[in-house]
Amino acid sequence: MTTILLNALSIMLVLFLALLLKKIRILHQKDGALTSKMVVYLTLPATILIGVNHTKLSNIFFILMFMGLFSNLLLVFLGKFIGRKATVEERGLYMFDLSGYNIGNFSIPFVSSFFPAAIPFLAMFDMGNSLMVTGTTQAIVELSSGRKKHGFILQEIFGVLFRNPPFVVYIFMFILAIFGLSFPDEWLIPIRPLANANTLLSIFTIGLFMEFRLPKGKLKLVLKILTWRYLLAFILASLVYFFLPFPAIIKEILLLIFFCPMSFLHMIQAIELGNDKALAGLTISLSMFISLILMSIIVIIL
Repeated sequence: MTTILLNALSIMLVLFLALLLKKIRILHQKDGALTSKMVVYLTLPATILIGVNHTKLSNIFFILMFMGLFSNLLLVFLGKFIGRKATVEERGLYMFDLSGYNIGNFSIPFVSSFFPAAIPFLAMFDMGNSLMVTGTTQAIVELSSGRKKHGFILQEIFGVLFRNPPFVVYIFMFILAIFGLSFPDEWLIPIRPLANANTLLSIFTIGLFMEFRLPKGKLKLVLKILTWRYLLAFILASLVYFFLPFPAIIKEILLLIFFCPMSFLHMIQAIELGNDKALAGLTISLSMFISLILMSIIVIIL
């Protein structure tokens, strides 16, 4: 328990440090673009490579991949129903913010700090999740709003996925696992420093991108979105924990996933739909703090 609390506090400290350095203008939000590239191209692929190496595939991995896809689809359409009386932009925000999981930049750094054996399971879920957050959810939102900018173009979605180094590593390691292959541990020693830096850089980047400006008259909307997101997370978590015949470790990982923060890509897509940048940024920023607290509680209890 002490280790978990210290890990949660260290993550909170890094977030506040990033916010402080941004506040006193030593760093700026635009600096997050550089650190995010370091995460996407260096530290996160290294973390996945080391964490997934030696994984032996079983049916549960394919189930997790399907759940990553299906849970997103379910939440997108629930978001459409919940926001049915709202404006087109606000309904789109419901659809984006109730679905999508920030696994690569948040859940993997959070979990790997005290439970690295969970990374292969997170990776499989994130393969299904990535198919949605990289463009499929955006296509559904645009089609339902009548504001078709991109639409469902499979080639574009896969183009985004295969330009994403973490996803390419997922696929590469998945193929190796199919054939029962893996890298000797000695070969991975040179990239361990990169993997060790992933939690710090990922959380620091999130802190640089955080926004806490509340647009006038939008407090009720923000509270409703956050309430619905975590209420639905609680319902999904309860269904998995009490009714599905999964091993205890899989249930615990799914509980952590359901309570993880909103997808950063969905924030960008919500802004493209016409939502205020401060509004979209505030909801995802608050979800980071809420998720950190809830995920820490889940780990302590379980």
